[in-house]
Amino acid sequence: MELPKGVILLDSLGDLQPDNSNPILVCGSHCGDNGIFARKLKNCHVKAVFLNNAGIGKNLAGISGLSHYEAENILACAVDHYSAEIGVANDTWESGIISHTNTLAEDAEIQIGDSVKDAVAKIINLMDLPTSTQKNKNFESPINEKKENSSKVDLKKLIQTQIDGVNITVTDSITFLNESNAGDIVVCGSHGGVSAGHYAQKHRLKAVFFNDAGIGKNNAGIKSLESLSDAGILACTVDCMSAEIFNGQDILDNGIVTVCNQLAKSKNIKEKMTVKEAIKYCNFTCRS
Repeated sequence: MELPKGVILLDSLGDLQPDNSNPILVCGSHCGDNGIFARKLKNCHVKAVFLNNAGIGKNLAGISGLSHYEAENILACAVDHYSAEIGVANDTWESGIISHTNTLAEDAEIQIGDSVKDAVAKIINLMDLPTSTQKNKNFESPINEKKENSSKVDLKKLIQTQIDGVNITVTDSITFLNESNAGDIVVCGSHGGVSAGHYAQKHRLKAVFFNDAGIGKNNAGIKSLESLSDAGILACTVDCMSAEIFNGQDILDNGIVTVCNQLAKSKNIKEKMTVKEAIKYCNFTCRS
């Protein structure tokens, strides 16, 4: 598959590198944000991004990033979670249909219902125009982009707490974990798709609770659960309407379990339990 010049596909925003030079990012991640990822993308020279709407969910959390990207002068679109699998950038590129846009995308004449490929073509056409005739003066070509001094973004917000004597780690994104989290029970604001599951296995977690991101196309929002069970990691998702995606604390406080993997079921964790109820069953020894 040959991509247009300047386009990069990534399954997770956590995989974006500081030396990125591609202005257009097509990503499998959700479009939830509180400004952290928007600042990261700006620092990594991204000018336009396509993400999954994650079922939209509680308080419109699945598309909350749109305004934060706009604040950093980044054109942003969310794709329908039934049009493309969350956590799979290639499917976002091949099949994604725009469901929500920010003002910069609207200025580029991207419309709800456009395919990602068509929207990218519009952006490329806009960027190729001389600066004096660009329809959106704020959307600068990366060729003429001015270098800015940006402060480092802290992506490592982890909270350690206890529930009925069980130690847990709470974080907004599983991509924020590090090697010190091996063996942790983690409650995170990430979706339960394949790319998030890779991070759970990479850090050798004991148990993990995700947002189901509306489940979506081909059950993508819960797709990692069984592979995590095979890896000895207890995993559950919570209803995206019960707790905000990209809000680990809300997952812990208000999350209602929708899907459990086999390892979770073997520990008597059931659907419709609260996360806090389910955590009581997590204090066990998994195989390494």
